[in-house]
Amino acid sequence: MNRRKFLKTAAGLVASASFALPALGKNTSKGKTMTEPRKDFILADVPRIENTEFPDIFTDALRIAISYQNEEIKKRFSESIYDRISGFSGRGWLIGFDDACFYWEKYGRPGPHESFAVSGLETLLEHPHTMLDALEFLGYLPEFLWNEDCQYKVDKEKATGFINMAEKGDNEKIRQYVTTNLVEKQRPVIALLHLPGNSIVDFALLTGYESHGQTILGRSPHQNEMNNSGEYGYFRRDNWEREVLTVIGVGEEREMKRNKHPCFIAIQNALKYSKGYTQGTRHYGLSAYDAWERAILDDENILGMDNDIVSRRFVYHILLAGFIASQKAFTTLPDCNAPSMGVINGYVKRAQAGPELIHGLMWDVWHVIGLGKGFLKGLKVREDSLPPYLFWDDDEDIRLFKDRAVREKIARIINRARQVDVQAIQDLSIAKEEWEKCRGRGNDFPCPCLGKSCTRV
Repeated sequence: MNRRKFLKTAAGLVASASFALPALGKNTSKGKTMTEPRKDFILADVPRIENTEFPDIFTDALRIAISYQNEEIKKRFSESIYDRISGFSGRGWLIGFDDACFYWEKYGRPGPHESFAVSGLETLLEHPHTMLDALEFLGYLPEFLWNEDCQYKVDKEKATGFINMAEKGDNEKIRQYVTTNLVEKQRPVIALLHLPGNSIVDFALLTGYESHGQTILGRSPHQNEMNNSGEYGYFRRDNWEREVLTVIGVGEEREMKRNKHPCFIAIQNALKYSKGYTQGTRHYGLSAYDAWERAILDDENILGMDNDIVSRRFVYHILLAGFIASQKAFTTLPDCNAPSMGVINGYVKRAQAGPELIHGLMWDVWHVIGLGKGFLKGLKVREDSLPPYLFWDDDEDIRLFKDRAVREKIARIINRARQVDVQAIQDLSIAKEEWEKCRGRGNDFPCPCLGKSCTRV
């Protein structure tokens, strides 16, 4: 199956640095003062944030916003824009395992959130500079605006990094910025938005407005029953500003000005965001593999449980494999023209092969149990429950999952994936160390040591 079709079936069921920010009272591309918005405005046919093969909602939202009616940027990147953002910013190296999702009945978790490492408020506030890097890498000035009037309260201490790199505003400023930006830039605006009735606070695309901005239109993978806005299926919200934590606008085009080569920055980001650590019930990076393997081999909480409990454990396991596969499959490092006569480049190329191999190993996890009757055919929704929940409707698969020998086979594959990640991280660490020894110190090709003694060796 084509990797870009990877999680379509699952997603249909899982409905559930410093920079000078331009004054947001101005149009950054034309220098004109914001004017009273049109009464109604709508962008046509903005693609959906599917949250399928692209599990990182921010990166997918940025991909859609930046490429909306923009053929030039599509041509500029030979690879997928999503892949390149993931690779440069380091977001593609973020993976996680949550004990509260696997042992769901012990934590009162109604449904799995397998992409929490890149999705949801907590993680988004933890890694704000990945978003800054993403926009600058694409060649645009980032515009962040934090809404101090938002009624959805957050821990300001945890949000410090995000708040410090944003301009502050109130509800009126949010409305003015969004309505003006939509009309003048003719592209969606990204918003970190709480949709009432949904437990996950995440990014959405704002695609239009009505009644001078009193009603907002948009796209969100969490919009559910709000798909009620005519032919494009956008959600509609009145009094929407108070639900917005922040908006991210795509400013004027500007070449990224960094004193390091893009590949060197990408290596730094990869090493930063692939680190293993545990925070409460959540395990990140290499620690995610360890926690997953432990859970898979936990006989007491699998063999000793009824099929309904085990079925929902199995769902999280299946979806997690898909999430990690997608994270790895869509991560491409920038071209690495390092001043090394091939040594640094070689380590980076070998590291780049790691994510693709992990993608294949996650398919192997599925092949052990889960694909017997077709692609995710066992994944169903228990509609007669409040709230509805995902379960695995295949007694034979559940029987196999309870078999220790079968789970040991899965655990060996998980461990192999961990080893591949360890090797990729090690290769990137060596590449960074070698590059830092060089007279280039992380800068561009050609080699500064030609005709001189090589500082690296």
